[in-house]
Amino acid sequence: MTRRLLNFQRLLGMVVTMLCLLGIAAYSTMPRQEDPSFPYRAGLISVNYPGASADAVERLVLRPLTDELRQVEEVDFSQGTARTGVALVRLRLKDNIYDTDPAWDRIRQAMERAQQDFPGDVGSMVLDDRLIDNPAIVLAIGGAPSVSELSDVAERLKQNLSDLAGVSRIELEGDADEQITLALDDAALYRLGISPARILETLAQRNQTTPGGFVVVDGRRLSVLPNTEFADIEAIRATPIELPDGSQVPLAAAADVWRGPVEPRQPETWFDGERVVLLSLIMEEGTTDAIRFGERVRERIAQIQPDFEPYEIREMFFQPDKVSERLDNLAWSLVLSVLIIVAVVFTGMGIRMGLLVASILPMVALISVGLYDLGGGVLHQIAVIGMVISLGILIDNAIVIVENIQGHLDEGMRRMDALRKAVSELAGPLGASTGTTLAAFAPMLLAKGGAADFTRGVPVMIMLTLSVSYLLAISVVPLLAARFLKPRRNAEADRLIGLARFLGGLVYRHPRRLIAAGTLLVAISLAMTPFMAQQFFPDADRPRVVVEIFMPEGTDQVRTAEAAANLERAIRTRAEALEIHRFVGFTGPTFYYNLQRAPQAPNRGRLVVTTPTLEHTTEMIHWIRAHVNEQMPELDISVGVLGQGPPRIAPVEVRVYHADDQVRTQAVEQLFVALRQVEGTVDVRHDLDIGVPSIAINVDDATAARYGLTRADVAQSLYGQSFGVVAERYRQEKDPIPMVLRSQEGTSLPLERLLSVNIYNDRGEAIPLSAVASVETTWEPAARYLRNGTRLNTVTANLLTGYSFSQALDGLKNALEENPLPEGTRLEMGGDAEGSGDANGALLTAAPIGVLLLLFFLLLQFNSFRRVGIILLTVPLATVGIFPGLVLSGSPFGFQSLLGVIALVGIVVNNAIVLLDVMDRELELGESIHEAMRKAVVQRTRPILLTTATTVAGLLPLAFSSSTLWPPMAWAIISGLLASTVLTLLVIPAVCTQLIRARVAEPENAPA
Repeated sequence: MTRRLLNFQRLLGMVVTMLCLLGIAAYSTMPRQEDPSFPYRAGLISVNYPGASADAVERLVLRPLTDELRQVEEVDFSQGTARTGVALVRLRLKDNIYDTDPAWDRIRQAMERAQQDFPGDVGSMVLDDRLIDNPAIVLAIGGAPSVSELSDVAERLKQNLSDLAGVSRIELEGDADEQITLALDDAALYRLGISPARILETLAQRNQTTPGGFVVVDGRRLSVLPNTEFADIEAIRATPIELPDGSQVPLAAAADVWRGPVEPRQPETWFDGERVVLLSLIMEEGTTDAIRFGERVRERIAQIQPDFEPYEIREMFFQPDKVSERLDNLAWSLVLSVLIIVAVVFTGMGIRMGLLVASILPMVALISVGLYDLGGGVLHQIAVIGMVISLGILIDNAIVIVENIQGHLDEGMRRMDALRKAVSELAGPLGASTGTTLAAFAPMLLAKGGAADFTRGVPVMIMLTLSVSYLLAISVVPLLAARFLKPRRNAEADRLIGLARFLGGLVYRHPRRLIAAGTLLVAISLAMTPFMAQQFFPDADRPRVVVEIFMPEGTDQVRTAEAAANLERAIRTRAEALEIHRFVGFTGPTFYYNLQRAPQAPNRGRLVVTTPTLEHTTEMIHWIRAHVNEQMPELDISVGVLGQGPPRIAPVEVRVYHADDQVRTQAVEQLFVALRQVEGTVDVRHDLDIGVPSIAINVDDATAARYGLTRADVAQSLYGQSFGVVAERYRQEKDPIPMVLRSQEGTSLPLERLLSVNIYNDRGEAIPLSAVASVETTWEPAARYLRNGTRLNTVTANLLTGYSFSQALDGLKNALEENPLPEGTRLEMGGDAEGSGDANGALLTAAPIGVLLLLFFLLLQFNSFRRVGIILLTVPLATVGIFPGLVLSGSPFGFQSLLGVIALVGIVVNNAIVLLDVMDRELELGESIHEAMRKAVVQRTRPILLTTATTVAGLLPLAFSSSTLWPPMAWAIISGLLASTVLTLLVIPAVCTQLIRARVAEPENAPA
């Protein structure tokens, strides 16, 4: 191989140059986004059942639907909610599903099967299988008091932006659909002797789309257009209604007709106190550069802005700016890491060797980016972080190669001979050390689930850069070293030689003491684990406070809007509240990737408050909680900042199961009280509802039959009085507008009026409701909750700063031991506990593959179980630094820290490999084990220390960055590496002197 490299130096140089140019081109053209994209594993089914109670929705819609969904193997769980008039089912596919479209097709088939069991009056059923799509840009259209007017403007703006490159789809939110209301006057109907059925029949006959055909005149076709449709509102008012005596009156004599927003109220949005309509632009992820996409949108808006005056088009959320800011910050961290590493290399190796080693950094980075782009990679913060982590590791191979060649040159060897010998000696050990590092990251690459999908860019980029660095280290670097290195005049003057000899002397003289000291340090480190906080993912570093507003189930949206507006006015009195966006009737656009999304719900609201800095959010959160507790006790809120990692309802979530509703309610209330008393919990809430009053109309069938009425006639009349019935469609607009026939008051119908309404039979006769039915007031639940078909309730809590979910759950466990829950109660932990368990379980599931690969490379290199066992001792030695480092730096142990531990395993194993490789070469030359280990420590101290120094130096910008996501991982690697490096140079050689006596024996050629 070495001879071929020497013969094709020019070809190798051209290939490397072209790959570097490929990397430059890829970096300037590849798509960019802040975070990775996720498979479409989350979905939401919405079923409308107008007027039905929560119990009826659960019994007649939710349970048949859930039963069918449970037969779809790809479904991990379903979370169903039955409310008055609507059923909602959240679906989650299993973590091993990546090709999600076939799974959603099977779910649609299950929905069709379930629909056959639904009552005939169940409305539409819709599946949203793109629930995780987040808008890249949310625009707010304001400048007019009429929401209908703003909706038309938003629709026009949507058409102007739909042809932009990279747009997946555009959604309107906070807009108002329109209806034409035909408000019947009961007294007039009774006086005129007509029924609502007569009006419905007349409107249907009058408003038809009957074509008139065409006639041919002078060879040209002329269309015949009969006026069979309503042309305007006045035509509707003038529609003649026939009376029983054959005369006619216009519809306006029996009903008021007007055009306005649909009823009941739709979700509403406010931008800094102004009612607006939102335009959410969803980008094609994975193929579109978010930064350039944002530039195109701004350019288009600047072009068309004059056409939309006097309306205002403002940016509510603009993700491309966040992408640019995030990637710019990480790019500077990358540059700073490179500069620090280069300075360390120059300091430790001198200018000439340092320059050779440092030259590999830009080559590896550019080639890796080019290959990453060819594989369809997207440049996001996870991929950049993977490159930052790999910076210090990837020059390890180059350091060892250059050191070896320089050593041979110092001994007087010729340049080409030094090159050949260095490559022949180190290609195997360096390949094994690179392979073990790749094996350490294999579980991260192969793990399934949301957390693994989020962080997969780290192992992908690290494994790619390490593979490229190894290939360059055994090809390009030796050629450059042989060409530019010179024998040193005084190699003994090396500053690290004295330290290496001192460490080698310690190993030679005191091996047992070193082993005992290492064992003691490991024990002390493990003893510090109880002082370490646990956290799944940290909060985001965006200065935004999110206030979730929960009104009691059954609350009308008008009351929710009033409460949200009052809270917004109070927050505006705070100087640190720069911007406040309000959403009522839903939770607004999902402007951040892990925000919980709630569809239309009249009892829900959300405020998003922007503060000057991240530090201001803590003060704002405390003030909002205190204000609501003191001034607005009727409000149930959950307030916090944006989070990281997979979406979850709250950091602490306890699901409570029991077959008996009353016992389950008792258990939930007990858990609620216990969790509120746990130190560190805040915003503790449960989803029990007090129920809603209902009016039971008990129809007397015999009496109703005498009047020619049925129960269905009564139900339809009552429904028409409140919600109304769609009589016809007004088709003069681009979208047909429903014409709704109802009472004048609609859903605001007074209770006494409801009880005295007239019911009309087939003959058009008006019969008072009181003549055929009695009225009874009842109390019924406002909502029912099911998970996988089983009823449950949930208790949730947020955490104060500095507290972890594990501390809260430990406190809850202690409280329940003193006061146990009712017998038969089953608890299930959600939130961060579930997410952490799933993520760690996914890693552990894939861990055996990583272990097998690790053992494969180690046995391939050393062919000795004893040596492999000694090398694996470096893993527990790394804990000497990990746990104290996290405790002292104040970093919690979570999924990010676990990634750091995995990265650390690959690094520390590398150090042991190059150490034992020298030992085996010395043993083959006939040295004793003590002398062989002493020489190994002397020869490998500088490369190991330099690798440690460059890795630590490369991670320092991450450790001290303002990001909340990466410092825990950086500190885990830095602290663990610092401790394990010293122990690897002392304890591992000491163990070798006690367990190894000779080189690996050849297989015995025994007689057959």
